[in-house]
Parts: sequence; structure tokens; C-alpha cells
Amino acid sequence: MGSRIRENDKSELYKPLIPTSITPVISNHSLISIRLFYTAYFAAMGLILPYFPVYLTDLGLNTLWVGVFIGALAATKIIAPPLAGLLLEYRDTNTRTFLLFTAGLATLASALFIPQFDMGWMLTIVIVFGFFWAAILPLTDGLSLVVSEISMMSYGRLRVWGSVGFVFASFLGGLWLVGDNISLFPWILTTLLILTTIAATGFPDLSNIDTKQKQQASAQTNQKALLWLLFIGFCMQASHGAYYGFFSLYMLDAGYSGGEIGLFWVIGVLAEIVLMWYWSKRIQKASPAWVLGICLLLASLRWFGLAITTNIAAIIVLQLLHAASFAAFHLSAVAWVRKFAKPHRQTSAQGWYSSIGFGLGSTVGIMLCGIIVETQGYSAAFYACTFIALLGLLAVWKLQQHFREAA
Repeated sequence: MGSRIRENDKSELYKPLIPTSITPVISNHSLISIRLFYTAYFAAMGLILPYFPVYLTDLGLNTLWVGVFIGALAATKIIAPPLAGLLLEYRDTNTRTFLLFTAGLATLASALFIPQFDMGWMLTIVIVFGFFWAAILPLTDGLSLVVSEISMMSYGRLRVWGSVGFVFASFLGGLWLVGDNISLFPWILTTLLILTTIAATGFPDLSNIDTKQKQQASAQTNQKALLWLLFIGFCMQASHGAYYGFFSLYMLDAGYSGGEIGLFWVIGVLAEIVLMWYWSKRIQKASPAWVLGICLLLASLRWFGLAITTNIAAIIVLQLLHAASFAAFHLSAVAWVRKFAKPHRQTSAQGWYSSIGFGLGSTVGIMLCGIIVETQGYSAAFYACTFIALLGLLAVWKLQQHFREAA
């Protein structure tokens, strides 16, 4: 598909968006802070995704209510990211200050998970926590994309530290948290969020890259391609509903131990780490239709495989496909959101990508799968996710049409 576009036409799409004449110097301390932030933030995610459902089940909730809680947490990602982006663009708020504020409030909310469980109180706290927690990541990703251009460091090699944090948290969580120790979940989560707040203090100040300079940086935009890219992101994240919401419970039901479940999560993220470290730049420069289309195909294969078997060898092989269904897809998507968006709307564009994909897509996927699991079982939920991933391929064709126009 992308081969039909002449190389000289594509040069405008692939060039950096920030001229070297306006770039600040990024210190090693700032780069270390970004790595630490990603590590701690995704270590927290490495607890929440696999073990928050287990924690809620331990508190006495059935699978339908677990779906409501996890879906509510995902739903906060619909509102928070674009709202945060708009605030930064229209009020000229400093990104580092805003990230410190949101990280601190998310930490405070997570500490309130600790008191004795009450359903109404817990659901309110989950929503408050999710709102501030969801606002953090797309802003950090946007900042990291700018830093990667300035410092000539691959975005993937900054973002990969989040995967490292996720690996350790999900694996150690499987060893320590499944069973009687699941009550420690909120304490460990709060500790990790304190680390994210500390790391945010070392973020670089990019305030000199103002709206006028961004407008001068590039005139190349394609709003139609951006809209199709956002829809593709929705389909991919919705297709993860059974995995992020119920994979751990599915494996427990199949007879696997907490340590084995943690290992399954680790295998997927290790595949993600290898891809991000070695192929980040190539993926971000490749035609988005090719990359995203292949990722959707492999995602559908992954969910179909989990629907038909819980054999340990098959699960290990299928978990390796996380390198495509998450890592390659995300690397390509965030890079092309940045290319297709209007120059002075970079922050809110990343927020909308997070909102429509990780927010709306995850919410729809998890809640739908919660209903399916409760009525039809785990396998049926993974069959549904297979169909959703294949649906995204229809939008890839439209994306490719507008990608050609962008040349």
C-alpha cells in the first residue's frame, strides 16, 4: 500500500516537526526522570490490570460488578485525556506543573482504596483516581515524543522502561498478591504512584516550544486520516476487553496458579520490550496502514487462540503476539497522530487518541466482555474480541486512502 507513494512525496510526512533552531537542551537528568516515571507508572498498571479484578473479587464482587468497576476505571480515560490537552493548549499551562498536580492527586486517591470496603465509596474513589491517572499518560507520551526529536533518542527506548516496570510488577504480583496477600494491593499501588510524582519533578521544561513555533514547524496535516486512525485505535483497544478485564480470572478458572498467571503477563511484555528497543524507529516511519493492518490481524489471531484453548504452550505463543497487538500498534499510532494532527493541536490530539482508544474502546470492550463472561463464559468473550479486531481492518483501507492524499 505505502509503496505507491513516491519517496520524495513522503519526505514531508517523515520530517521532524520541531526545527532545531527552537529546541532546548535535554539533560541526562530529564531523560532519567522520564524513564523512572514510565517505570513506576506502568508498574502501577502492572498491578491494576491483572490484579485489580482479583482484588475486587476478594472483596466479594461477582464478575458483572467487576466489569462495572473496571469499566468505570476505563471510562475515566474518555474524558480526562482530551480535557487535559485542551487545558494545556488554551490556558498555556506548563506541562511539567500539570503532570505534577495530576500525579499527586492520583496518588492521594489511590491511598483511599485502603479503608474498609463499601461499594458506593469504592466506586467513587475508583472514578476520581482514574480521572487523574488517565490524564497523565498521553501528556507524558506527547512530551516524550518531543524529547525524542530533540535528543535524537528513540521514543521506544524511553517508553520501553514502562514495559520493564510492568514486567516486574505483574510477575511479582503473581507471586505475592494472589491469595491472602491481595489486601496489600492498595498499599503497593500508592507507593508506586508516589514514585511517579517524584519522577515528574525532573521533567524538562518545554515551554519555549510555543504555539507559534509549532505552527512554523510543519504545515502538513490530514484531519480525515487522523479520524480514521482514531477509529482504528478504538477497535484495537476494544478488542483487548476480554484480555485486560478477565484474562487473569480466566486463567485462574483454568487451574493456573498466581505465579503462572504472572509469568503469562511477563511473556507478553517481554515481547513488547524487544520490539520497542530494536524496531521503534522503523515502525514509526513505516506506512501506518501496513503496520496497523498487520497488528489487527495478529490481534484477531491472538484472541481466537485464547478462545479455543487454555493449553500452556499455546498461551505462551499467543502472548508473544502482544508485541504486535500493543507495542507495534502503539508506536505507529502515536507517531502518526503527531504527523496528522494540526501543529497547534498536538497535545489534545494525543489526548483524543488516548480517549477514544484506551478510554472509550477499553470501556466498551471490558463492559461488553463482562456481560458475555457472566452469561456465556470466558471463551465467548474472546470470540467477540476476535470479531472486533477484524472490524478495524475495514477502517485501515480508508486510512490508506487519506495517507496517499497526505503525500
